[in-house]
Amino acid sequence: MDSDVWVWRGQGVFIWQVKQCALPLPAQSAEAHDQLAAIARQAGLAYVPLKVADGPYRYNQLAGGAGGLGWRDEILPGLLNAFTRAGLRRVGWHYLYGSEPEREADTAAERIVSLGLEGYILDAESEYKLAGAEAARRFMRRLRKLVPHIPLALCSYRFPTYHRDFPWQAFMEEMDAQRGDAHMPQVYWVGDARPDGPALQLKRSLKELRGLKDLPVIPVGAAYGQRLESGYWRPTPPQMRFFARAAREEGCPGVAWWSWDSLRAKDGSGPGAPGELGWWKAIAELGVDWGEPELQAPLSLEQRIHRLEAQARAAGWAL
Repeated sequence: MDSDVWVWRGQGVFIWQVKQCALPLPAQSAEAHDQLAAIARQAGLAYVPLKVADGPYRYNQLAGGAGGLGWRDEILPGLLNAFTRAGLRRVGWHYLYGSEPEREADTAAERIVSLGLEGYILDAESEYKLAGAEAARRFMRRLRKLVPHIPLALCSYRFPTYHRDFPWQAFMEEMDAQRGDAHMPQVYWVGDARPDGPALQLKRSLKELRGLKDLPVIPVGAAYGQRLESGYWRPTPPQMRFFARAAREEGCPGVAWWSWDSLRAKDGSGPGAPGELGWWKAIAELGVDWGEPELQAPLSLEQRIHRLEAQARAAGWAL
């Protein structure tokens, strides 16, 4: 597929709560930002999606604005700048609900512009089954009007046939491979202990999603555990390698993992740190395997202009 997927190439690991991932350092400190950026590079990551919004509200902020009220945006700008200095791309993600689609779109646009983001991930799940197609269209049309050139990724269910009441087409009407938009299915293989289970689930997910719209696919794999009735499930490092290898063989430009928070809690602070699960080690090995993604995807003129604008806004320049 000929598309501008530069922002999604390589490997990424989602961060939900920066405060938890930065421990024991304060999340707003330059030391924490530099440490997280160094871990990302050590793990071979090309980008780290940060949660920047939840519904119509900003996320990953510090409590206490003027007069001790409100919130202060003192975590994400510095962390994203540290990622930029380390050669990573600036990517954010947003959990969507659909009850106030225009407000969600306004918040998304503000975060994209103010943080100088180069890619934006839309995490839409069960709430949008209730909100419906019209809410999805209202959100997407307004977001595209406000920031028309940002590459978007729809991060949702792995098997559309299991979730026919989700408004897939309403989201995808405003998505285009040539702009860098992508599918980003949550292929977590929870409860599947088969060595090749992740690869088999990925192949089915790719077939179903590409049947909806022919966009690049950046699958999100499992780097977390979950308690089930049968006991506690967690992925194995060989499964993670199998998953990433299958993604490459199927033509995916990259993979991502959920989540840094769980890696930090269950497998230590980063690759090489004391830990018994081997998740960080597997991801670091895979990061090397993906190579240097920037050299594989020359940017179009429009993409280069957008990237320069994002970097200028991140530096505080008025455009």
